[in-house]
Amino acid sequence: MSTARIRAALRQPLLRLHFYAGIVIAPFLLVSALTGLAYALSYPLEDVLHADLETVEPGGEPLTLAHQVGAVTAAHPDWPVTAVRPAADAESSTAVLVDDGTARESGAVAVVYVDPYTGEVLGDSTTYGSSQAGPVREWISTLHRNLHLGEPGRLYSELAASWLWVVALGGLVLWVSRRRRSGGFWRPRPAGAGRSRTLAWHGPVGVWLVLVLLFLSVTGVTWSRYAGEHVAQLREALSWTTPSLAVDEGASGGAHAGHDAMTGMATSAFSITLLDSVYETAREAGMSDPMEIALPAGSATQFLVSEQRRSVPLEQDQMVVDTASGAPQVAGELRFADWPVMAQATSVLIAAHMGLLFGLANQVVLAVAMVLLVLMVVWGYRMWWQRRPRGGLVGRAYPRGGLRRLPWPVIAAVVAVWALVGWFFPLLGISLAAFVVVDVAVGLWRRFRRPPVERGPGAATVSRRTALATATVSAAVGAGVGMAIASGAQDEGAAAGDEGSGTEPFYGDRQGGIATPVQGHALFAAFDLAAADLATGAALGTAAVAANLKALLRDWSDTAAALAAGEAPPKARIDGADQFDAEAVAAGLAPGRLTVTFGIGPAAFAKAGLEAARPSKLAELPEFDGDRLNPAWSGGDLLLQVCGDDPQVVSNAFLELRKRAVGLGTLGWVQHGFSSAPAGGGTPRNLMGFKDGSANPEAGSEEFDARVWAVDAEPSWFEGGTYLVFRKIRMRLPDWSMLSAEDQNLTFGRERDSGVPLSGGGEFDHPDFTALDASGLPAVPADSHIAVVHDAAMVRRGFNYDYGFLTQGDVSSDAATDGHLDGHMHAEHPYDAGLLFVSFQADPQVFVDAQEKMAASDRLSEFITAEGSGVFAVPPGAAEGGFVAEDLFGA
Repeated sequence: MSTARIRAALRQPLLRLHFYAGIVIAPFLLVSALTGLAYALSYPLEDVLHADLETVEPGGEPLTLAHQVGAVTAAHPDWPVTAVRPAADAESSTAVLVDDGTARESGAVAVVYVDPYTGEVLGDSTTYGSSQAGPVREWISTLHRNLHLGEPGRLYSELAASWLWVVALGGLVLWVSRRRRSGGFWRPRPAGAGRSRTLAWHGPVGVWLVLVLLFLSVTGVTWSRYAGEHVAQLREALSWTTPSLAVDEGASGGAHAGHDAMTGMATSAFSITLLDSVYETAREAGMSDPMEIALPAGSATQFLVSEQRRSVPLEQDQMVVDTASGAPQVAGELRFADWPVMAQATSVLIAAHMGLLFGLANQVVLAVAMVLLVLMVVWGYRMWWQRRPRGGLVGRAYPRGGLRRLPWPVIAAVVAVWALVGWFFPLLGISLAAFVVVDVAVGLWRRFRRPPVERGPGAATVSRRTALATATVSAAVGAGVGMAIASGAQDEGAAAGDEGSGTEPFYGDRQGGIATPVQGHALFAAFDLAAADLATGAALGTAAVAANLKALLRDWSDTAAALAAGEAPPKARIDGADQFDAEAVAAGLAPGRLTVTFGIGPAAFAKAGLEAARPSKLAELPEFDGDRLNPAWSGGDLLLQVCGDDPQVVSNAFLELRKRAVGLGTLGWVQHGFSSAPAGGGTPRNLMGFKDGSANPEAGSEEFDARVWAVDAEPSWFEGGTYLVFRKIRMRLPDWSMLSAEDQNLTFGRERDSGVPLSGGGEFDHPDFTALDASGLPAVPADSHIAVVHDAAMVRRGFNYDYGFLTQGDVSSDAATDGHLDGHMHAEHPYDAGLLFVSFQADPQVFVDAQEKMAASDRLSEFITAEGSGVFAVPPGAAEGGFVAEDLFGA
C-alpha cells in the first residue's frame, strides 16, 4: 500500500477518535479550562483582596526580624512559628508562618502578616504551596485539581490532561491534511454558513493553541495520580528529579541548649533571636529576596533558607545555616545552577504552568488560552450539532473501520504505540479501550437490527447499506488491553445483467447510481438555471432562482422516486388534463433498476444566492493539456445521471424529468452511454477492448466509502455527499486499432484479455512496479496508464458511447486533421466513439491531480481527447417524503 493510501486510511480512525474525544472528553476539558481561567485570574484578584495584609507604607528603617516575629508570638502565643518570609521590598509586609493547629485539605498553613516598620500585626490568613497562594487561590487551585472531591476528584483532571495532547495533535494533523490552498490555515476566514463557518474558526484557533495545549498537558500530568507516578519514575530513572537540602533535625544546641524555653517540637525562643544573623549570613553567601527561613524545631540548630523567586530569572537556591557554635555558619548549600538540566527545565515549565514565570504576562497568556479552549470546545459541539441529519438532534459519528484498510504491520505498529501510550497514561488507555468496546458494540447492534431491504424478483435480498453496516471492527487498545482486529463482509450486489425487473430505492442516506451495481444504459443531461421569467421575460433575482431550484429538485425527486419504484410519477405542472402521458413511453416495462442521480454545478450557488453554502471543494475544472473542450458539451448548473437496464425506461425517465424543468431551467447538453457486462459476469470493457474499473474497490467496502463520501464535508448540508466528475472522452479508435496487441497492453499496463497487470497476479491485484520483464525493463512501463493513475482515490463508473461516423465534421475535435496511422483519413466523416468518464470522489482535487499526471506522461493520452467536462456536487440522499439537497435550503 502506498504512503498516501496509508495516510488516508489512518485519517479515518483519527477523525473518529477526535470525534469521540470531542464528545466524551470535551466536558472534562471544558471544566479544566474554566477552572484554569479562574486560577489565572485569581492572581490579580488576590492582590486586590490581600493588599491590606501584603503591602505597607514605607516608614524609615525596618525592625529586626526577631522583633517582628516577637510581635506575632505576643499576639498568638499558642501558635508556634515555623518559618519567616522577610519583606522582599520596601512596600511588602513580613509573612510569619505559624502552626495554628488546623489541618487543611490542601495542605495550606496559617500565616500572620507584620508591618516591618512598626511591628504591627496586620492580620492572619493562609498560604499554600510554592506560589504562596492565599485562601482564594488555594480554593480555586483545589477546584482545578480535584473539584474539592478529594482523591477521586483528581481523576477528572488527569483524564483531561491525558487526553489534551491527543486532541490537540489529532486536530492539528486533521487540519493540516485538509491542504488549505486559499488561506485560512493560520487566520480564520469565516465564509458561508453552518459547519464550514464554525470550522473556519475552530481550525486556525486550534493551530494557535496547539503548542500551549501540549505544554499544559505535559506539565499538568505531573500532578496526576497514575500518569504522575510514571512521570516520577521516569524522572528518577533519568536523574531528572528536583534536588533538595535537608536539615539535621536532631542537631544539638551545644552551649546554647539551655536557652530553649519551649518543649517538644516547638521552635525555641533562642532560635527566633538568631533570625537576623541567619538572614544576614544567607545574604552575604549570595542568597537574595524573596526568601523563606524555616526555623529549627525543639533543640535543633539548623535553619533552612530557600529562595522563593519563581519568575524570570528563577532564584531557587537553598542553604543550611547552622547556629550550633553560636555564630551562624553555612553548613550546606544547593544552587539552582547546579541542578540537572532537566530538573531546571521542569521547574521552569511548572512555573509557567502556574502563571508565575513571567508574572502578569504569563497569567494573561494562560487566561486567553483558556478562553480560546472554551471556545474550541463550544465550536466542536456546535459542529457536531450542525452535522446532524435533517430532523436529528445531534450529528453522526465519522465512519468506522479505517484500521482494516491498513497493512497488518501498520496495524501492529498503531496498536503497539497505543498500548505503550495507554500504559503510560492509564486513564487515557482505559477510556480509549472503552470507546472501542462501545464502538464495536454499536456497530454489531446496527448490523443485526437493520432488516434486509425487499428487492424485486431475482435481485439480492440484502441491501448494500445493510452489508455496509455488517463491516465491524474489534479492537482493544491502551493500557496493554489488546490489539485491533478487523473483519468485514460485503454484499456482492445485484448483477449488472439483471433482466430489468429489479428496483433500486430512491430514498436513503445516499443517492442511487453511485454504489449501485452498474446498469446497462445511462443518460447524462446538464441544465442551466433559468435567468428570466418564462412568461414575462423579466430577469430573475437570486431569491427567485433559489426558489426555482428548490421547486425543481423537489419535483425531480418526487418524479424519480416514483419512476424508480415502477409507479406513475405525479402530474407535471405544465400538463393539462389531456396531456398526462407518463405511462405511455414505458408502458408495461419493469423499472429496470432505474436510478436518477442529481448533481449541482459550481455556478448554480452564486446564481441562487447560495454561494455561502457551496461545498468548499467545488470549483470549475481547469482545461488540461490535451483537452479540446467543446462548450456545448461542458459545464452546467444541474446534472441528471439517469441509469437503468432498459434503454426505453431510461429515455422515459429523462423525458419526464426534462418536462418538469420547463421555465425553471434550460437543457444544455445530453450524452448517452452503455455498459455491457460479460456473459459470465466480471468487469465491463471499454471500446478499446480493455476492462474498465478493475481498480475500483468493492461497493460498500471501507475503501470505497473513504474514496467516495465526503465525511468531513463543508458545509454541513453536504455531509455524506460526493463529487462527480464528468468527461466526454473521444477515443481515436481508428488509430488505436492499428497498434499491435503488445503495444496496446504496454499502453494500459495490463493484458487486454484478462485485465491482469503486466507484472502478474490477478485482475484486481495491485501492480508490482518493481517487477521486470524478460528484457530487464519494468514489466509495467512508467508511462503506462495504470502506472500514472493507480493511486487516484476515486471510483470510476463510466459508460461507453458510440455516435458513429459524424456527418458534420465541425462537431468533432478531430475534424479534418486525424485518422488512421496508415493515412486513411476520416476528415469528412470523423468517427465519434469513446467513454463517458464518470468518477466519484470525496475531493475533486484527486481527479485534478490524476489528470495532470496523465497529461504529462500517460502514453494513453495519444489516443484520447476530452471534448466535454464538468464537475458537480452530488448531495446525500433524501429522506422518505423529502427531496435531494433539502438541507441546502433549510440551513
